[in-house]
Amino acid sequence: MPLYKGTAEVTGGGLYKGSTEIENGFKNSAFFYENKSTVSWVAPTGQGLTYSVPSPQSQIKDGGIAIDTVTFTITNAAANIQGTVAISGMPPGLTFTQVNSGSGLGNTITITINGLMPEDSYFNILLTISGVTGSTNYNADFLMCGGGGTSIGSGGGGLRTSYGTVSGGGAAAEGALAMVAGEDYIITLNNPVLYQSLTSCRGGGGMSPQCNPIILATSRTGGSTSIIGGVISKTVLGGAPGNMDDPNTFTGDRITANGQPGGCGAGARTYSNNLGYVTAYGGAGTAGQGYGGGQAGPNRTSHGYAGGGGAGSTGGTVANFQSYDQNGAAGLPLVNNITGSNYSYCSGQGTGQIGLPTNVGAMDNGNYGCANNNSTDSGYQADQLPPSQLGVFILRMPTLNFGSITGTLNIDYTKTIIGTDTILKIFGGNPNGNGGVGQSLTYTA
Repeated sequence: MPLYKGTAEVTGGGLYKGSTEIENGFKNSAFFYENKSTVSWVAPTGQGLTYSVPSPQSQIKDGGIAIDTVTFTITNAAANIQGTVAISGMPPGLTFTQVNSGSGLGNTITITINGLMPEDSYFNILLTISGVTGSTNYNADFLMCGGGGTSIGSGGGGLRTSYGTVSGGGAAAEGALAMVAGEDYIITLNNPVLYQSLTSCRGGGGMSPQCNPIILATSRTGGSTSIIGGVISKTVLGGAPGNMDDPNTFTGDRITANGQPGGCGAGARTYSNNLGYVTAYGGAGTAGQGYGGGQAGPNRTSHGYAGGGGAGSTGGTVANFQSYDQNGAAGLPLVNNITGSNYSYCSGQGTGQIGLPTNVGAMDNGNYGCANNNSTDSGYQADQLPPSQLGVFILRMPTLNFGSITGTLNIDYTKTIIGTDTILKIFGGNPNGNGGVGQSLTYTA
């Protein structure tokens, strides 16, 4: 209804007591004169973070009634932001709450403002934010391989990597690991697992040989390697074990057997002492980790030993109708330079094997996960048998982001710097162990 002073109608903004404009007038508890308030916002500032403009950006309402809910977001594409937000510059009667979208690089804090409309107008409110903490997440390249199997035709360890273009088994390289700052990642290198153990009986010849069971022949499945922490869970399997002959030279027992599966599969074996054709098939490799072993046969009047699979190629086949003791080519390793130098990872066992280091086991010699020939014909005593070739885990990250290491008892690692990157290489353990339980190291990002 119109408001008059004398006979003149009072228009908006024209009611004064003395020289002071009256914004709100009451008769008892009811308004007879009302001046609406305006609240408007600009993007907040503070701590070098990224802010959205509060929405709705402006509103006009009677003072003292509930405002329309206002929201804005806080982000930092290069950090995991947390903490309890503090805000200065808030008009009276307004409060806020915060919700974090979780942890991880580029996460979001959402601020929600509610309360009562102030009696006075506030234009282009600039809020200043404090209290936000930010830890920088980062991406780390990795290479991980399982330990190699042992015995003739054994497979190399499985391999997965993000560095370069190719991973094990011909798969495309995987994405780098998204490391969350402050998160713990447990890296484990497991010992090999006993697959087969035989005692050789070698005597003095003749019709009634004396048995001297002094040579222990074994084959092992290579130990697996894993990283587990936060949302990251990756594992590679060890290499498949080779199938051994019965080492008793007097019984003449020999085997025909398909290769065992593994990170990289083992080669098949055939034996035929007559004119019958014999065929056996290589064990499968694990998809995305390694190739399978080679096929043996069709053969007759022969021993056929197909090559074990590697991370870089399938084990070689053998198929000669009448040829004794054929040996297939070793499956190739995968060559990778995540450490700054080209090394061969995870070759199979067979002829022409590439990348098998002289010192196997817990030695930091660059080449890992290769299969070993721990055969019944090698004549080793029990304590002289070649150990399994252990796996390795390698992380490559910006040096500025390198975290910390704990739990290093009985496991070895090296840390080197190349340019702006740090390379963490984790290796070691027990290459003669049976049972698979290895050693772990905790890396905190």
